[in-house]
Amino acid sequence: MDIIFTLISIFSLFLIYINRISAGILLSQVVLLVFPVIFCLFFDVATSDRPQVAQLFLPAGAILGYLNYRRNPSFLRATLILLSIGCFIFFSGSSFNLESTIPLPEDIRDHGGWIATCVATLMICISIYTMQLEIQTESTMVQDLRLALAKQQFELFYQPQVNASETLIGAEALLRWHHPVSEYIPTKDFIPSAQSFGLMPEIGEWVLAQACKVLHDWSKKAETKDLTLSINISPDHFMQPNFEQTVIGLIQKYEVNPSRLILEITENIALTNCVSMIEKMQFLSKQGVQLSLDDFGTGYSSLSYLQKMPISQIKIDRSFVQAALDDKRSNKLVTGIIKIGLDLNLRVLVEGIETHEQFSTFKSNGCTEFQGYLWGCPMPLNDFLEQIAHFKK
Repeated sequence: MDIIFTLISIFSLFLIYINRISAGILLSQVVLLVFPVIFCLFFDVATSDRPQVAQLFLPAGAILGYLNYRRNPSFLRATLILLSIGCFIFFSGSSFNLESTIPLPEDIRDHGGWIATCVATLMICISIYTMQLEIQTESTMVQDLRLALAKQQFELFYQPQVNASETLIGAEALLRWHHPVSEYIPTKDFIPSAQSFGLMPEIGEWVLAQACKVLHDWSKKAETKDLTLSINISPDHFMQPNFEQTVIGLIQKYEVNPSRLILEITENIALTNCVSMIEKMQFLSKQGVQLSLDDFGTGYSSLSYLQKMPISQIKIDRSFVQAALDDKRSNKLVTGIIKIGLDLNLRVLVEGIETHEQFSTFKSNGCTEFQGYLWGCPMPLNDFLEQIAHFKK
């Protein structure tokens, strides 16, 4: 039994080592719940001079679970904490054993208890140390993000968007962090931390300002004056009380044609606060700003949102692209989404196009706008401007 306990404990520590911290600590918590209960029920028989002791591991599991719950709350983690506390109270208040109990010899009981204590202590110490390191890492990340805003380390990369004739019609601006040590850092590596610490509104406002500056510059050149620029808006940023006023203020400041700016919102925003969200969207739409529903079909939003929200475009997520070629049901689903969009007089853009076969399939299905590596990866502004000459006029 101790061997199994030790092996599972080693595996949980391995999960922590490979940066699967939540999974590793959760497994440690399960181990510190299940094994003491098994020992109390089947092996740890109280005698006149030696009480049950296996249940003493349960509070350690509860403490470890509480620390893990604080960093990442979930129903499962809360349940394990309550079970650990409940089992500890039960076994401490009685010497309950099953009829099939197999009392362990004193020497095995002593050695097993010593091994279990060492392993449990090691698990707790390493887990706490790992969580401490994670907190320090997140704190450092937040400091670096604030420094990045202050020192202009963020940069927008631009990915081309084309119509069915493969004529360039615009671009999507994608945020990159030009870290002085790690070079360019993609959004997936720092946006979660920025969201956790409430930095997205500040970062989002910087992106908005940069996009308006670029549109102002594009308006002065014949080859770029008709291009649109799409930017992603996070739910935290969109739900700021003065968000719509900030957008209009920047448009006026940089003398931008509002119809050239496309704000991409996700389906999650629609679920946040429907009435408030629609009011903001209606205000922006009346001012001429275009609104796009990003990653359409991947969330839980209702089709009724398409009727209520003043959007001008829906973006089909890249996850549908290859699936539409490989699976007939997926193809019919995508075709249906495109038809719904077109019937509602919405422009339909599919992202993630990498091959001519994918392009032809979605074009034949009625899609009107496209984005993907087939026409270029996200690139710095100067590189994007150089690529314009290669597109069809």
